[in-house]
Amino acid sequence: MNAEPGASGKSTDRRGFFSRAARGASERVLGVVDPDVVLEHVDVNALLDRVDVNSLLDRVDVERLLDRVDVDRLLERADIDALMERLDVRALVDRAGIPEIVADSTSHLTGSALDLFRKPIVGIDEITFRGLNHLVGRDARQFPPGPGRLLTWVDEKTEHDPALRTGRYAGPVTRLIAFILDSLIVTTGFTVIVAGASFFLDLVAARRFDLAGRGVWFVVAFVVWAFLYLWLSIAVFGKTLGKTVMGVRVVGADGSIALQSRQALIRAVTYPLSFSVLGLGLVGIVFGRERRAWHDHLARTTVVYDWGSRAARMSTPLADWLERKGSVP
Repeated sequence: MNAEPGASGKSTDRRGFFSRAARGASERVLGVVDPDVVLEHVDVNALLDRVDVNSLLDRVDVERLLDRVDVDRLLERADIDALMERLDVRALVDRAGIPEIVADSTSHLTGSALDLFRKPIVGIDEITFRGLNHLVGRDARQFPPGPGRLLTWVDEKTEHDPALRTGRYAGPVTRLIAFILDSLIVTTGFTVIVAGASFFLDLVAARRFDLAGRGVWFVVAFVVWAFLYLWLSIAVFGKTLGKTVMGVRVVGADGSIALQSRQALIRAVTYPLSFSVLGLGLVGIVFGRERRAWHDHLARTTVVYDWGSRAARMSTPLADWLERKGSVP
C-alpha cells in the first residue's frame, strides 16, 4: 500500500528538522563542555587495552606509506648542523663505554704480544732453576712457588689455573733479561740527558761544553742517575721499565704488594752489593728457596711474576714438559 505523497514529504521534513536540531544541540554542547574535563574521565589504559595493535598494523600498508615519503624533502628540512650541536657526542661515547672497550682491547693486545715473548722465557726459567738445583742434589719442586700471602690473594681473585704465573717467584733468566733491559735504558737515558744538557749549554754560553770528558763528575752523575732510576721506579711503581717488559715486579718478602719507601731505598743502595765478590750475591736467585739476591734479603723484598689477572700460559711444549715433571703448582 503506497503512502500518500503529502505524508512522505512531511516525514522527510521531520527527519531533516530533527537532524538539524541534533547538530545544533551537539555544537552547543561541545561549545560548553571542557575537553580537558572529559579526558580526565577517560580511562586511556582501558581504551588501549581494547585496541588490537596487530590488527591495526596489518591494515597499514607500510610499503605504500614509505612510497609516499619524500626522503629528499625530509632531509632538506632537517637542520643537521643544529642537530649535531644539540648532540652530546662525548656523553654518548662515554655511555656506550667505547673508551673502556678501546683501553681494554689495547691492553689485551699489548699483553698478548708481550706474552709471546714472555712465555718461552718462563719455561726456560723453570728448566734452568730445576736443572741447576738438581745438579747440586736439591729437589726444586719442594721449594715454595711464591709468597704464601700473595698466592692466596691471587687464588681468591682468579680461577684456579695451573699455568697462572702471577704471584710466583720470578726465575733467573727473566730477571737477567730485565737487568739487561734496565742497563740499556739507564745508559741510553743518561746519554740522551748528557747530550741535551751539552747542547743547551752550547746555546746559552756560545761555546762548546764536553760533559762526557769531565772525568769523575761524569761517573758520579751516572751513578746518581742509575740510583734515582732504581729507587723511584721501585718506590712508585714497584717495577722498572725492564721488569715491566718482562712481566715481573718487586713485592715484600711476605707477599705484600705495597712496598715501603724505606724498602725501595735500601734495595737501590744495596743493589751493587749483590754484584760484588764476583756476583756472589746473585747466587740466591738460582739456588735460593725464594730466589732472592742479597739486596732482596737486605730490603726484605722478593721478585715475582706479574702478568695481570689473565692466565698467562706458557708455550705448549714447555707447559707439557713441566706438567709431566710435576713442576707447576
